[in-house]
Amino acid sequence: MVYIKGLYYIFAIVIALFLLSHHHLKYSFGDSIFHTLGLSPWTDKGNSGLHLPVFIGFILIIIGFLGSVRHFRPKYPKIFSRLVFGCIAFFFIFPLATQGAMFLMKYNANDIDSIDISSGKCSFKSEENHVIADCSFTIFNYGRVTKIAVTPTLPFYPEDSVDIIFEKNILVIETHSRATYSTSFNGVHRNGSDFSGNVQEIDFELELDVNSI
Repeated sequence: MVYIKGLYYIFAIVIALFLLSHHHLKYSFGDSIFHTLGLSPWTDKGNSGLHLPVFIGFILIIIGFLGSVRHFRPKYPKIFSRLVFGCIAFFFIFPLATQGAMFLMKYNANDIDSIDISSGKCSFKSEENHVIADCSFTIFNYGRVTKIAVTPTLPFYPEDSVDIIFEKNILVIETHSRATYSTSFNGVHRNGSDFSGNVQEIDFELELDVNSI
């Protein structure tokens, strides 16, 4: 019975690791779990407040470590160091595992859902209402798509002071590949004011080019 109870603490550590880990797109896997369950990972709107996956994950991992060490140390004196090493290894291996799983599951896919984009960042400069965005991003093409349309999307500005419409760029991409791209986008600032600076973790709209199928 004591041994079975100890397994519950190991299970708590496993759940915590999934909540605290990041997959290959560098997004929180805990956020993905919450979104799948139809829940917001934040207590307040706009990704603010308490981040629940991290909060719950830290509580579970503390409970799991304390309980596992107390129950298993008499039989396994090195249980603490092994748990620490196992957690570190998990955080390194998990992104590789999620990337490999996506390439495997979508190997023959040829729709837009077989494309992911991450690590997007752009620098902006403008002359009157003409805006140029120099962007870099990483594209994961899990399947057989060869051509996509990409358009950067700016974060929401409450004052509506920034209203830029960018032209889409057509990119030729290799199948079953991960590659980093750098390209410039032309846009029009409909408010006509200057806009410059850098934006990290920018999002992009993706469309499938019909010639890629």
